[in-house]
Formats: sequence, structure tokens, C-alpha cells
Amino acid sequence: MKQLEPDLWQTSRRELLDGVHSHAYLLTRPQGNLLIYSLGEDQQDDLDAIEQLGGVAMQVLSHRDETGPALCQIRDRFASRLGYHQADDHAIRGTAAADLFVGDDCADQQLQGIDVLHTPGHTPGSICLRYESPHGKSYLFTGDTIVPNSGGWATGVYPEIEGDAGALVESLSRLRDQTADLIISSAFGGQDGVVEITPDEWRDAVDQRIASLKMHFNC
Repeated sequence: MKQLEPDLWQTSRRELLDGVHSHAYLLTRPQGNLLIYSLGEDQQDDLDAIEQLGGVAMQVLSHRDETGPALCQIRDRFASRLGYHQADDHAIRGTAAADLFVGDDCADQQLQGIDVLHTPGHTPGSICLRYESPHGKSYLFTGDTIVPNSGGWATGVYPEIEGDAGALVESLSRLRDQTADLIISSAFGGQDGVVEITPDEWRDAVDQRIASLKMHFNC
């Protein structure tokens, strides 16, 4: 585990595909720690470190691609709750069913202070999470809605996971003004899934992805 901020920890890097990696993130909070995204089933050292940091009260998935055997490992070890958006339930519930469906209007003590944004397009149930840390920085967890990719940014629309380019354009338009000090994706290409960025740089990145989607998908 690597500490990024006083209340933010990053698990070890996990390879998903050739050149594509992922991290999960532990957000430590008085009302219970949040684990955002997920791990591989072989990341026992990370689970040991998470236990030393107070465990997990709730794990939140940004979308269906984060499903895997580790969901049950995490729940069993920490007696944690699992949250994700209902629109991806049909693709996740066979592995681990939700304790809470998470969306724009979600009111739950463990998510207090977290802005949940339903951002469909990459998958129907994709969400992003925005948090103003009491330690001074803001974090925007973008899942796979928009991800760093070797110095640039990428978006993905795949029919096999019910991707929808038009919905993704609308979601990115909504994210455009959700500026934050740190943009933190789930999957990523290149060296890291955490990018420190200015508001103008963020808007430019989102605008470029919107323009690319519109050009390639005529949406």
C-alpha cells in the first residue's frame, strides 16, 4: 500500500491486460473506511495493510468490470458492505450482490460527504465519486469513464459491456465542471492512474474526449 494523501491509500498495481493496469484506493474516514474499485484475488499483502489501516466499512465499485473473486474475500474478511449502481447489477450479482445500490440520490451514513455521479456510457451503471478531503485536496474517482493513458486521456465504448457513446458524451459533459485536484481512475494506461490537474486542463481533456467520441460515433 502506498500513501498518497493523509486519508488516501493506493493498493499495489494489478495488470488487467497488456499495458493496462489498475489500483484500488482506501479512503480513511471516521464513519468507516471506503474501498473504491477492487483488487485481484492474490493481493493478500494489500488486504493485510488495509486491515492495519482499520479495514473496510464499504466497498464501492465504479462499474461492472471490477467484479471478481476478491469481492467475496473482502466482504468475508472485513464484514464490509458492497455498493454499486443498479444498472450494472445483472452483471455483478452472480459474484457478489449489492448491500446498497449507489446513485445520484444515495443517502447513506458511510457515503456522507461523497458526491455520487451516475455517468453511464462505458457501462450502464458506471459511476464517479467526488470528495472534498478535510485535509485540503479534492478527489474525483472516474472509474473507467475517462482514464489516463500514457500522458493523454482515453474513453472506451464496448458493445460487449453495453457501452453507449451517446450516453458517454452526456456523462462527460456532466463531468466537465466536476473539477478536482486529483483525478483517480480505475483502469489506466501508462505509469499511473492518479493525475494532479488544474481545472482548465481537466476541461480541455474532457472536451477532447467528447469531440473524439462525436467524430467516431456520430453522436
